[in-house]
Amino acid sequence: MNYHHPELQQKLAGEYVLGTLHGGARRRFEQLLVSDRALQQQVLIWERRLSPWLYAVAPEVVPERVWGRIQERLGQRPAPVTTTGTEASGFWRWLGFGSTAVAAALAAILVLRPAEMPPVPVTSTDLAVLSTDKAEPVWIVRQKGNDRLELSGLSQIAVPSDRDLELWSIPEGGAPLSLGVIKRTDDTHAELQLSAVARQHLASGALLAISLEPLGGSPTGSPTGPVLYTGKLHG
Repeated sequence: MNYHHPELQQKLAGEYVLGTLHGGARRRFEQLLVSDRALQQQVLIWERRLSPWLYAVAPEVVPERVWGRIQERLGQRPAPVTTTGTEASGFWRWLGFGSTAVAAALAAILVLRPAEMPPVPVTSTDLAVLSTDKAEPVWIVRQKGNDRLELSGLSQIAVPSDRDLELWSIPEGGAPLSLGVIKRTDDTHAELQLSAVARQHLASGALLAISLEPLGGSPTGSPTGPVLYTGKLHG
């Protein structure tokens, strides 16, 4: 099996993130994941693509007796919850049915209690993977709603204190159009608020690029420093 084939990597990464890759296949995938940057990139893309579904789960009021049984099973509460024999046997029969589905449901209940359920997030779309001139993937660019971009680094990215990173949209056969200076939130994350003009530039682009510029961005409206990362816009 050719584990370097892009379509196979995408399929395996999706199954891995969903939890449907089992046994030896999962162990083999995890071994490859340690050193294969392309696989790491695919896993990150799938994780970010599927994460909104976690928060889209409708809240349900869980009966106190169910919480009691869950906590007892986890060793968090030694005293059993009083219930009738019919209720108890019915609950444990349900608990024993479909172990994989039940485990996932219990995990969701324990992590996302109704009182703590966050709002459904803004729609997110993967736009591009930006790589170095050696084809090493560095940034994943995603659009959040209509007016914000999020950039996730696949490793720590150092930028000199007297420089900024600027993002550009490049139309096919055209000159780079500035989308703005990237605001870095830490060594692996950044964001960019899009103006109305920048949204038009993004819509007309075929490529994205990041250049290293003076503080505040390019003084000329075109890249003045080295272009560090580029990538094709999806779709």
